[in-house]
Amino acid sequence: MSRVLIASGGTGGHIFPAIVFGRSLQDKGDVVQWLCGSRELERTIYNSSGIEPVILPLSGSPMGTKSITKILARTADLFRSLRQTFRLVKDFNPDEIYLFGGYISFAPLVAAKLKGIPVTLHEQNTIAGRVARTASKLGARILTGWPVCAGIKDFTYFGVPVREPVRLPRDEALRTLGLNLPQESRVVGVAGGSLGSGPLSDLLRRAAELCGGCEFVFLSSKSRHDEKNAHFIPSQWDMNPFYSVCDILVCRAGGSTLAEALKWGMPTITIPWPGAMDNHQQSNAEEFVKLAKNSHIFSEKDSPEKLAEIIYNLTSKS
Repeated sequence: MSRVLIASGGTGGHIFPAIVFGRSLQDKGDVVQWLCGSRELERTIYNSSGIEPVILPLSGSPMGTKSITKILARTADLFRSLRQTFRLVKDFNPDEIYLFGGYISFAPLVAAKLKGIPVTLHEQNTIAGRVARTASKLGARILTGWPVCAGIKDFTYFGVPVREPVRLPRDEALRTLGLNLPQESRVVGVAGGSLGSGPLSDLLRRAAELCGGCEFVFLSSKSRHDEKNAHFIPSQWDMNPFYSVCDILVCRAGGSTLAEALKWGMPTITIPWPGAMDNHQQSNAEEFVKLAKNSHIFSEKDSPEKLAEIIYNLTSKS
């Protein structure tokens, strides 16, 4: 039996793989302690899985903003987080530390190297982030979610740990989601990521108007409401009901989201977020379409008419 510290924060794309991996260690008898940042979203995701993580007083990287005030505040938070992480490492005494990316990984990386604790970082994207590159230079073992990982020379392809699919009967899944749709509906699921995506929703709203024969189900942080054939439901931490009703999926190109789509084997249109660091979502999408059947990359700069045509063709085949 080992004692394992797992650090992950930022978004669901980092946290859910960490939870799945940690649960697999617990199933083997290991003792696992999770560590995250102070964003409310992080606590919500962990709590939805019945996990109470240790929370560091840090909500973002000092390098993730141009505001001098925020840089100074986050730098001060980082030093407080380092002190708290060292106390946690002393008290919990982990045999191993696993990092799943996000700004939260830096403090436990430093603690691991200074304390001589074996440390492994899992990179979910096809282009390594800042902490992953730093970890690699410091001699950490790097596991990757995809066969390629730009920015890292020495890594082991591991795949992205994702939740095991549990396909529900459509009527049960619709009831769980609070949707009243005909059983024979062709359903287009829209997932913008755990932080939501206004531009993606706007594009898909227009496409929905052009696809009268389909029902669009949007995962949204807002309350449930309907707009003709567009249905908005609150964010779902248990994704099985949502994926169970989808005939096709439209999503951003976060590494974890694409890994789930690959696991479910559903036709997917991925729309990379153009603001992603190092344009890593475009790289993720290009790797994804090599592995997934009936998958397409679409730019949010293209017309909703073109998107509607792709959706129509996919729903006709599915």
